Amino acid sequence: MKKLVMILALVGALSLVSIASAQFTSPQTWGSFGNDEGQFYGMSGIATDTSGNIYVAELDNRVQKFSGNGEYITEFNISARDIAIDSVGNIYATVNDSIQKFNSAGTRLNTWGSTGTENGYFNFPTGIALDSSGNIYVSDMENNRIQKLDSSGSYLTSWGTPGSGNGNLKLPAGITVSGNYVYVADMGNYRIQKFDLDGNYVSSLGSKGTGNTQFNSSIAVANSSSGNICVADYYNNRVIEYDSNFSYLTQYTGLSYPTALVVTNDNLYVLASGDYQVYQYNTITAIPPFPGCTYPPKDLDNDGLFEDINGNGVLDFNDVVKYSAKMNWIKENALVAFFDFNNNGSIDFNDVVKLYVKI
Repeated sequence: MKKLVMILALVGALSLVSIASAQFTSPQTWGSFGNDEGQFYGMSGIATDTSGNIYVAELDNRVQKFSGNGEYITEFNISARDIAIDSVGNIYATVNDSIQKFNSAGTRLNTWGSTGTENGYFNFPTGIALDSSGNIYVSDMENNRIQKLDSSGSYLTSWGTPGSGNGNLKLPAGITVSGNYVYVADMGNYRIQKFDLDGNYVSSLGSKGTGNTQFNSSIAVANSSSGNICVADYYNNRVIEYDSNFSYLTQYTGLSYPTALVVTNDNLYVLASGDYQVYQYNTITAIPPFPGCTYPPKDLDNDGLFEDINGNGVLDFNDVVKYSAKMNWIKENALVAFFDFNNNGSIDFNDVVKLYVKI
């Protein structure tokens, strides 16, 4: 069972592009179970290229390429667990106990590593990510470490030893690079750990549970250009978003065993392995905090309406009071559709009543 969970937990944790206060709404899905074009038989990794195309790795089976709208383009005979795409379209993949590099047509260019515990060897490598210099970061899962290679596949450094202390790792899965930091989904410890590019421990977030800062198998991690961090919480069937200091922002629920996620061209894509579908969320315009509030409003139930007016993560009477006092401000500074609770196309007192009923 542990091996099955490990396999299902392989992550495509690449750059997540969003605005610090942006959230996602209006999910649509594509895909189904099967081996035909546009179908999936296992879903383990996801990546995007500079044109906004989406690549899905199917659990040691193949990699399919889609447009940003989910239209099938082609497929590659790459038995990848996870993938990363560089700026010229080369595909990097964790395959068996090695790292393989392919060109944009799917022709294999290089293979690095084999089974073992020495530097440059791997034991069930899972997540893979690239930094701006082309260095390669790999979650070496069963060796409980992260290995860093240069763009030619030469070993540079590694970090992590088995355990639960700061800097220790237990079954590391997803990995992403954000600026000068590396974020690792420390799956076996139910947390995310943050390191610098040389592997020095910086901070961590998480424990086992269902709270806003807890996980039940933290298998995927992704970053935004602004530094926000998103985590695929596998058994809790959700994705949670935090700011760069690990403060909770929002979450996206109702996902069936999410294993990987990526954002490109203002869309969030999540692989839901339980129903063999890609969930595509549209990015909404960033909403500024209401006057007198520290945080922007939040859509707590992911229905496209932002009921948490003061952005503190809880819907209560204070949100009703703030909404009532700032209706004119809403009309001038935010999209009406996000606060039109009675769906009549305007902001008025009836919306206050509807918001109160939601408490």
